[in-house]
Amino acid sequence: MNKIFQFGQKIDQYEFKVINERDARASAGIMFLFGIITLFSFIMTKNLFWANLFTITFIIEFIIRVFVNPIYAPYMILGSIIVSNQEPDWVEASPKKFAWILGVILGFIMSYFILYDIMTPARLITCLVCLVLLYMESVFGICLGCIIYKKLNVKLYKCPGGVCEMTQNKTSNKNKYIILVGFLVLFYGVFYSLKTYKYHNTTSSNLTQEQIDEMEFDKEEDE
Repeated sequence: MNKIFQFGQKIDQYEFKVINERDARASAGIMFLFGIITLFSFIMTKNLFWANLFTITFIIEFIIRVFVNPIYAPYMILGSIIVSNQEPDWVEASPKKFAWILGVILGFIMSYFILYDIMTPARLITCLVCLVLLYMESVFGICLGCIIYKKLNVKLYKCPGGVCEMTQNKTSNKNKYIILVGFLVLFYGVFYSLKTYKYHNTTSSNLTQEQIDEMEFDKEEDE
């Protein structure tokens, strides 16, 4: 029973329980993909069926992760299968648990919206927050919940991405910011040149004019 209801694994290499970060990132990427698909489905059809279905699976996923065991959560299982040929990247379990508790809270908020069929900006914002958190973890390996946990608890050993051990190199980042600003200026110059000299008379503007002419023609016929 204890082996079923537990959070994290105990391995000889570490004195604390760990989670495979590769499994977590893969599952986050899968959920982000499904979340984006259901969001666009709602935008195109104005039907909440697929969005509600995904939200329910999201809630179930994090409830199992936090209150049962992450290895039995469906998205974690699918993610672990996809990255099964990769060497595990073990990270401390406690900050992950804190981050996934935040996922449970967001899930409960979304379940309230589903239960009472409420469609408000708050629901959309909650959905976008979930997608941002999933995107940050899957693409950049940044667990925002783990970073918050680090601020609240100093007794940490091995966080995802090494955020507990590493200090940011501000000098190196400053040079990167300068280079990025330079490229942004360059890209804006390309954008402005294309818009001004090559696409100043686009097809879309012609279509708009045609639509205007058609509307005026229809109005004259009605008269």
